Amino acid sequence: MSIRAVIFDLDNTLTHRDLSIVAYSQFLATRYASSLIAPDLGQIKQIINSIDRGGYPLAKDLTHPSIGASVAYALQQQLNWQHQIDFDELTQCWFHFFGAHAVAMPGAVELLSQLKAKGFQLAVVSNGGHATRLNILKGLGFEAYFDLIVSSELAGVAKPNTQIFHYTREQLGLEATQCLFIGDHPINDVYGAQQAGMQALWLEGFHEDTIDILPEQRIQHLVQVWQFLAT
Repeated sequence: MSIRAVIFDLDNTLTHRDLSIVAYSQFLATRYASSLIAPDLGQIKQIINSIDRGGYPLAKDLTHPSIGASVAYALQQQLNWQHQIDFDELTQCWFHFFGAHAVAMPGAVELLSQLKAKGFQLAVVSNGGHATRLNILKGLGFEAYFDLIVSSELAGVAKPNTQIFHYTREQLGLEATQCLFIGDHPINDVYGAQQAGMQALWLEGFHEDTIDILPEQRIQHLVQVWQFLAT
């Protein structure tokens, strides 16, 4: 059965998480320059990365229920403030501005434009808060490309649980075999999608291969999606 829908993970698939954190760190360094003693871009980035871990934080590093609040607390405690900034302000800063500084993965906009023009249904399935997913996609300028945006918060279950993949394809009105999933995580994305009956491509470079993914299921750049669709 031919592919009719291409479904994407978000972080490190459509958006480059590390480059997004660099851009957000630069924003913070500028926004709070007058409140910090010698703003240090490297330190800001290091603090955020130590908690965020590419969107896969460790439970022990989360001081609050969300990444955004945990990052805010760490920034408040670890930066050299001349004028202490309110915790709630720093938390809301993440939720309001992190998405606006999202950096697209190379080739993402070209691929989405071409897939849309060819009539493929497009969807995003991403673990995390729904509002944050929407803010990132809005920041990238990608919202209009997608027929469906599914977060683990919205679905009530997270990848790699097959229910979130079944929920997505049911919303699209398709069989699992008509869906191609693309993501950077071998378990959450590739294994989860395959267990749900979808075809899957692993975007290499962000996680170790832990499930012996076949060569034909690996890509190093989003443009290679077309090679897979042509086979």
